[in-house]
Amino acid sequence: MKRRGWYWWAALLLSSLTTGTAAVAISLHSQAESERKFCEIVISQDDAWSESTPTTATGRRVAEAVAKLRRDLGCPAR
Repeated sequence: MKRRGWYWWAALLLSSLTTGTAAVAISLHSQAESERKFCEIVISQDDAWSESTPTTATGRRVAEAVAKLRRDLGCPAR
């Protein structure tokens, strides 16, 4: 293979790897940010349900579901 062709293939491979790595890094950062924002919502809902004890069966089920979601997502505890 000619030297010029070898450099072209190496540059193509390197740029593809760089682009792929950047895409994965951006995706992971975006996912972490999204999970953090979602945890903030779940935490605020769980804390609101915990401050005033639900008086109906539906309210208790919702409070239990939000608390379970908080645990399942690994959001910080109270």
